[in-house]
Amino acid sequence: MRTFFRPSSEAAAAALRRRSAAALLAAVLAGCAALGGGGEPTYFETLSAWTKGRKIYEELESRLYIYATYKSPAFRRAYVDEYARRFLLDDDLKAVMVQRELEAAERSNEFLVSAFTPDERWNDFDRRDSIWRLYLDDGSARVEPIEIRRLDGGNPLLTELFPYIDPWSVVYLVRFPRYGPAGEGPIPGKGAAALKLIVAGAKGGGELLWTLKEGE
Repeated sequence: MRTFFRPSSEAAAAALRRRSAAALLAAVLAGCAALGGGGEPTYFETLSAWTKGRKIYEELESRLYIYATYKSPAFRRAYVDEYARRFLLDDDLKAVMVQRELEAAERSNEFLVSAFTPDERWNDFDRRDSIWRLYLDDGSARVEPIEIRRLDGGNPLLTELFPYIDPWSVVYLVRFPRYGPAGEGPIPGKGAAALKLIVAGAKGGGELLWTLKEGE
């Protein structure tokens, strides 16, 4: 079990700066890759396209910094490409991995979420009595998570492939159902213009918005 220590106000401020720097680094990496010419988007370009961030305030005080990557089919393909490149997978093994990822995308909507709170006690998304609630909304249906699982934020694979993760973050895998409680769906529905990850709670709330293209 990981032990989390509450940082001092100076350390917390430094952590916030690091989070901004990490996000900037991801954008720079994507931009540098884009200068290399046309062709398929690089992994970091795809990561940037499917990752959103939000600062949530209570009055004028920051309470939550959250980044979330929507593991869309397009993102999953790019992730497998990058994973296969780094680990030198052969084509057969890569094809199996792609199939598994796309099957997972059909079963549920997954997000990799990195959250920072000034008080570590507030970073409790995986608790049943959490001070936060998460919802997924595509404009026609709203659903709650079927799983929120805390991951090892120190895992080098996560920190390398999701550079917005820093030592002060808590990382979660959040899964939502593909269909609503009354059978609505699939989510996102065909023709849905956007997908919203809604954060609500005792310390504030906000939305992360992904604009969708047809077929995504």
